[in-house]
Amino acid sequence: MMVHPQSLFFALAGLHMLDDPRPLSGASIVFVMGRLGVGESASRSVLQRMTAKKFIVRHKEGRKTFYTLSDRGRAILREGQEKMFAGWQPQDWDGRWTFVRIQVPESKRTLRHQMASRLSWAGFAQVDGGPWVAPGQHDVVAILGPEHSEISPIVVYGMPQPPTTDEKLVGAFDLEALAADYEAFGEKWRAVVPASLSSVEALVRRVELHFDWLTLTRSDPQLPGALLPEVWPGTVQSASFRVLDSELSVREGPVVSGFFRGNLSEHCSIV
Repeated sequence: MMVHPQSLFFALAGLHMLDDPRPLSGASIVFVMGRLGVGESASRSVLQRMTAKKFIVRHKEGRKTFYTLSDRGRAILREGQEKMFAGWQPQDWDGRWTFVRIQVPESKRTLRHQMASRLSWAGFAQVDGGPWVAPGQHDVVAILGPEHSEISPIVVYGMPQPPTTDEKLVGAFDLEALAADYEAFGEKWRAVVPASLSSVEALVRRVELHFDWLTLTRSDPQLPGALLPEVWPGTVQSASFRVLDSELSVREGPVVSGFFRGNLSEHCSIV
């Protein structure tokens, strides 16, 4: 697994901080991230950055440090969870698309990258270096944020007209590469047998599972079924993810309280 400390922390926070009001022990965060290949200094650096950005709130209890999500952090994670578990597009798609044209001056490269990232996250793709497109109706002002006033986007919602076809627009999305990523996800996680794992191992592997799934869903535009191949691996792996997530959740159960209080290492023979 390629190590991305901040993304691993987001996966962990989404699992154990978003819907649980209990403060999470910093020692347990560092422990789990260490088991996933992140060094202690890198883990503590992530916690410091997330605190500075007001994504999490830090407080002390004696010699122990604990973290909770800020309102901002909760909102960001909630948005990510919605895409992870629900997708963006209704399946009763009516054939209409949202088209967005933006022009960002060369002098504002950072803004250009920011706008592209926001559109990609919302399920848009760029057609031949030109307009951005996504099936269904989207609130582009909300997607682009306050910065939209700096670029004066042109937004159109409607049906493509000949010679433009749905197939042409779908070609802007690299579904072949995405399908391969889903297949690789399935191949990796089919080998995991939750019943063979200790509670600590199940907890750690569940964070890794959510990290992998979050990485996939970030790049998945969640197209309506009518625009996808008849057999789409994303649908198959979504079901597999939910089953495995449930099984790992049951398996990790005995150590969750220790996880929140910073006593996770007591349940593990290898620290």
